[in-house]
Amino acid sequence: MAEIALTFLSPVIEEAISKIMSFVGKRIWNAAGLEKELDKLRGSLTLIKSVVQHAEERQESDPDVRGWLQKLRDVAYEAVDVLDECEYKVLKDNVKSSGRHWNPAFIFLSIMFCYRMTNKINKITVQLCHLKDWAATINLLVTFRSQTCSMQLYPQTDSFTDNSKVFGREDDVSRIVSLLLDLRSSQHLISGISIVGMGGVGKTTVARSVYNKAKEEKLYDLVAWVCVSEDFTDQIILGEMLRHFDHTAAQTNNVNALLADLAKELEKKTFLLILDDVWNDDPKKWDSFSSRLSKILKTNGSSIVATTRSGKVASVMESIPMQSYKMQGLSDNECWLIIKEKFLRSSIGTTSMPPDLEAIGQDIAKRCGGSPLIASVIGGTLSRQANAAAWEAIKNDEAWNFNSGAGDEILPILKISFDRLPSPLKRCFSYCAIFPKDFVIEKDDLVQLWMAVGFLQQSNESCNTTEDIGNDYFNHLLANSLFQDVEMDEYGNIKSCKMHDAVHDLALFVSKGEVLIWKESICNIVENSKVRHLRIKSEGKACPTIPADVLKGLHSLFSSVHAFTRIASDLKSLRSLKLEGDDTKYLPNSLGKLKHLRYFDISRTRFNVLPMSFTKLFKLQTLRLMSCNYLQKLPNDMKNLVSLRHLYFEDGLHMLKEIGHLTSLQTLSKFAVRAEKGYRIEELGSLSQLRGELDIGRLDYVGSKVQASKAKLKEKKKLQGLKFTWSRWGEANNNINNEEVLEGLQPHPNLMSLAIWFYQGKNFPSWMQGGVNSSLNNLMKLKLGCCNECLYLPSLGLLRNLQFLDIWKINKVKSMGSKFYVDQSNSDDGVGSAILFPALREFSVEEMRSLEEWVEVEGVTMFPCLESLNIKKCSKLKTLSMGGFSSNHKLSSLTINQCHKLIAIPSIDGLSSLKTLFIEFCYELKSLPSGLRSCTSLQELKIYKCDKLSSIPNINGLKSLTRFELTNCGELTGLPIGLGSCTSLQELSIQDCDNIISITEDFGELRSLSELTICSCRKLRSIPEECVGRLTCLKELSIGDFWSELEEFPGLPSIQQLHASLEGLSLSGWVELKSLPHQLQHLTALESLTLRDFNGLETLPEWLGDLASLHLLWIENCPNLTHLPSIEAMRRLSNLESLDIQRCPKLEERCTKERGSEWAKISHIPELLINWVYLQHQSE
Repeated sequence: MAEIALTFLSPVIEEAISKIMSFVGKRIWNAAGLEKELDKLRGSLTLIKSVVQHAEERQESDPDVRGWLQKLRDVAYEAVDVLDECEYKVLKDNVKSSGRHWNPAFIFLSIMFCYRMTNKINKITVQLCHLKDWAATINLLVTFRSQTCSMQLYPQTDSFTDNSKVFGREDDVSRIVSLLLDLRSSQHLISGISIVGMGGVGKTTVARSVYNKAKEEKLYDLVAWVCVSEDFTDQIILGEMLRHFDHTAAQTNNVNALLADLAKELEKKTFLLILDDVWNDDPKKWDSFSSRLSKILKTNGSSIVATTRSGKVASVMESIPMQSYKMQGLSDNECWLIIKEKFLRSSIGTTSMPPDLEAIGQDIAKRCGGSPLIASVIGGTLSRQANAAAWEAIKNDEAWNFNSGAGDEILPILKISFDRLPSPLKRCFSYCAIFPKDFVIEKDDLVQLWMAVGFLQQSNESCNTTEDIGNDYFNHLLANSLFQDVEMDEYGNIKSCKMHDAVHDLALFVSKGEVLIWKESICNIVENSKVRHLRIKSEGKACPTIPADVLKGLHSLFSSVHAFTRIASDLKSLRSLKLEGDDTKYLPNSLGKLKHLRYFDISRTRFNVLPMSFTKLFKLQTLRLMSCNYLQKLPNDMKNLVSLRHLYFEDGLHMLKEIGHLTSLQTLSKFAVRAEKGYRIEELGSLSQLRGELDIGRLDYVGSKVQASKAKLKEKKKLQGLKFTWSRWGEANNNINNEEVLEGLQPHPNLMSLAIWFYQGKNFPSWMQGGVNSSLNNLMKLKLGCCNECLYLPSLGLLRNLQFLDIWKINKVKSMGSKFYVDQSNSDDGVGSAILFPALREFSVEEMRSLEEWVEVEGVTMFPCLESLNIKKCSKLKTLSMGGFSSNHKLSSLTINQCHKLIAIPSIDGLSSLKTLFIEFCYELKSLPSGLRSCTSLQELKIYKCDKLSSIPNINGLKSLTRFELTNCGELTGLPIGLGSCTSLQELSIQDCDNIISITEDFGELRSLSELTICSCRKLRSIPEECVGRLTCLKELSIGDFWSELEEFPGLPSIQQLHASLEGLSLSGWVELKSLPHQLQHLTALESLTLRDFNGLETLPEWLGDLASLHLLWIENCPNLTHLPSIEAMRRLSNLESLDIQRCPKLEERCTKERGSEWAKISHIPELLINWVYLQHQSE
C-alpha cells in the first residue's frame, strides 16, 4: 500500500470563509477599506471550495490533482493565518482600549497595518485565481455536496463505550487460565504464556479477560497491567508494576530502588503481570528484565502473560518457562454478530436487521478474515448507512483484495472506514497520530487540541459550543471503533480512551505529510518540509535541526522545554504547544509573540515564572498548569487573556486577579476568595459559561447572602460539581454568618455533585432540604465534612438521584431520624408510600462523635440500591435500627468500626449479595447480626476487638468465604459452627482470643486453606492432631503462644504431611517449651522460618540443617538461646540468604563479627541482621 500524503482542505477553506463572514459589516473594516478585498477573497475561496471535494476524491489516483491540492494547502493555510492575524489585532486593541474613552478603531486603522493586510490578501486572491485556472486543466468538477458533518450522534453512555462484550473468546480465556494454573503447579518462580497473533485478532481483549478473571477469582495475590509497545526497558516495566501494587509509590529512575520497593511488595506473594503489545526481540533486554525480577522473588507461582504479533518476540521470552498460544481468528458468524450488534445499537428503535442488509452484511463478515477489530470498525461504518447500495459499495471495495506480502493487509481494510468519514472527522482522526502508541488520550484534552488547530467549526445557525462539536466528533469516532478502552468519570462522562495499535498505524498512514513524530536517527525533518504537527521525541537534550520554513508553518509542537527554547522565535503560526519537563526554569520572552497560540500545556515542568509577554496571547483558549510545583505566581494582567476558555491548575498557585474579565471561561478548577478587590466572589458572576467542577475556597471572606449571590451559581446550568470550603481555622471575621452565605450560594438544579467543608452554621440552607420538588433532584454525590456547629443533617431521603453520600465529622448531631429522611415542615413531603434514598449506592458515616441513635421510619422501604455502608468512629452510637437491612438486597460491603457503645446490629438475613463484613472496635457488642449463614456470597469476614462478643452465629454453607479474621475477642469461647463447610476458605486468622480452649474437628476440612494463623490464644489447649496435616494447600502457618502449661505444640504431629507445600512457618513459644517440634525437620519446601518467645530454648537442633529450601531464618526474643546448630548443619542451608537475630542477648554476643564463637557458622550468609544492625548486607 503506497504511502501518499493525503490532503483534506474543505474544512480549512470553510474556516477561512467563516472568519471573513465574521468581519462583514463591522465598522472597523469599512473604515480600513479592507471589506472590498475580503469580499474578493471570500468569492475566490467559495469557487475553489466547489472543486475541492472532487479533488480530494481523486488525489490517491492522480498525481496532478495531488500536486494541485498540495499547492492549495499552502495558500489556504496562509489565508487562515492572515485572517487570524486580523482577529488578533482586534483583540489586542480591545484589550488596550478597555476603560479608555477613545475609539478602539483609532489604533487599529494604522496605515501600516492596513497596507500590509491589503497586500497579503491581494496576493492570496491572485494565487487562488491561478489555482482555479489550473483546476480546469486537470478536469476538476464543481460539486455542491454538503461537507457539513451530518452524522448520527451517540450519547456518551451508549453501548459503544462498554468494553465488556466479547464475542467468541470464552474458550481462549479458559484455555489460557488453565495453562497458567498448570504452569504454576510446576513450582517455578515465574512462568507464563505469550499470546501470538496478527494485529486486530483480539490478543489484548483476551489478555484483559484473563486479567479480570484472575483479579475477580483472586488467582494471584497481585495483578498488574503494563502496555509495553516499543519502550521495553527494565525501568519502565518495573516502575509500572510498582505503581500497580502501590499507588503511593514515588516515581524514580533508579532501577535498584525500584527493585527494592518491589521486593517489599512481592514478599511472600504471587503476581500476574500482563505485558501488552510487546515488540522487543532483543534477548538481552528480556534476560535483563526476567533475571532482575526473579532475583527479588521468594515465592513460586507468579505468571507473565505477554501479547505480541511476532513469533520471534515470543521465542525470545523462553528464557523462563513460557508457552506460546497462537490466537486464531473468529468465525464468520462471530464477525457477523459484531457487525450486527453495531448496527442494531446505533439504530434507535430497530430490533432486527433488514433482510437485504443482513445478506450483504454476512458477505462482508466473511471478508473480515476473523479479525474482531476489522468487524468492529467496518460495523461502525455500516451502522451509519442503512441502505443496500452503500453496503454493497463497502463489500466490493478493492481494499479487501490488497495483499502486499508485508503483513500489513489490515491497513487498507481499516482505511475503508476512514475513507467514508466526513472531511472534518478525517482531520480529527489523522491528528491523533501525534500521540504515542498505547497512549491514554484524555478526551477533553483532545477536543481542546482539535479546537486549537481549527478542526472544529461552528455553523452560524448552531447554538452548540465548539467543545460540544468536538464531543460529537469524538463520539462519532468512538462509535466507529477508532477509539477504544474508554474510561468514564463518576457522572457517566467519557474521561479517556486509547487507540488500537493497528488503528494508530492507520492514523500515521493517513496523516503522512501533516503529522510527524521525530525520533533521533529515525527520520529527517527536511524530508517532511510540509509538516504541520510535530512531536519531538528524544532522549536527553537532543534536538533536530529544523529549517526555518518548516518552523514557520507548524501549527502544533509537542517537545521538551529545551527544544522549544531553541526554536521559539521562528514559530510564526503555532496554535498548540505542549512542553515536557526538564531542568529548564525559564521560558523565553518570545513566547508572547506566538499570536496564533490557542493551547498551552506546561504541566509537570519546573518553571518558576511565566514571562510578562505571556499576557499578550490574546487568542489563548486552553492553559494547563497541572503539577507545576515550582510555579508560585502568574503574571499580572492575566485578565488580558480574553479568549481563555479552559484553565487548569492545582493548589499552591496564586489566584488570578480580576478573573471575571475572562467571560469565555468554561473550565476553572479552583477559586480562592480574598478580601482585596479583584479576588472577591463576585468575580464568578460574569463567568456564565462555567462547566465541569469548581472548588470555591476561603468562603470566610464572603460577608453576606447578598455578596454570595453575586457569584450567580444558580444561573450556571453547566456546572456539574461544586465544592464549598471555609478556612479550617476561620481566617476571616468569625462573626460572619455562614448560614446566610451558604444560602446565597444556591446552585443550579442541574448540579450533580456537592461537597461542603468546614461550614460553621448551625443549620443547612433551605435549598439543601431534599423534598419532592427539591432543587437538588439531579444530585448524584454529596459530601459533608467538618461542619462542627450543625445540629441537624439536611433532609435527603427523597433525592431521587443521590447515589453517593459521605457524612464526616459533624460533631453536634445526636440523632439521624425522621428529619434526616424527610423534611417534616413541608406538607408536600409526607412519607406515605415513598421509597427513601431510592438510588443511594454508597453511604459513609464517619467521626460523628455525638451521634447516639440512627432510627428508622416504620413502614417505608429504605436504601433499596445500597451496595456499600461504612459506619466508623461514631463512639457514642448505641442503636442502629435504620430500617434494618431487609430492603438492602444489593448490599455487598458492610463495615462498622469504632462504634464503642453499639449494642446490636440489625439482622442481615437475606443479604445474598454481601461480600465483605468488617466489624471492629465495637466494645459493647455481644453478638453478631443474625442471618449470617444466609449471606451466601460472603467472601471476607473480619471481627476485631469486640471485647464482649461471646459467640458467632452458624456459618454453615458459606461456600464463597475466602478470608476469615478473628482478633481480640476476649469473651469468645469457640469458633462458629459450620466452619468446616467453608470449603473456599484460603486465609484463616485467629489471634488474641484468650477464652478459646480448643479447635473443632471440622477445621481439617478446609482443604483450600493457604494461610493459617492461630496465635496468642492463651487458654488454647488442643488442636486435633490430624487437622493440620489434612490442609494440603497450606503455604503459610503462624502458630503459638498457647496455654502456658502445655509442653508441646498442639496440632503439629501431622505437619510433616505438608512437606511439599508449606513455604512459611512462624512459631511463637512459651515458658514451658524447651525444644522445637521435631516434626519440622521433614518440611523440605520450607523457605521462611520464624522462631520467637522460646524462653526455655538453649540450642537449635542439628536437624535444622536439613531444611534445604530455607531462604530466611528469623529468631526473636529467645533470651536463653546460646547455640546455633553445628557449622556443618548451617553450611547445609545452601539457600539461606538472610538471618535475623533480635532480642537474644546470649546468642547475639556469640555472633559478634569475626570474634564471636558462633561467627564461623554464619559468616557465609549474605545478609545478617543482629540486634537491628547489619553485619552483612546483600548490596555489599
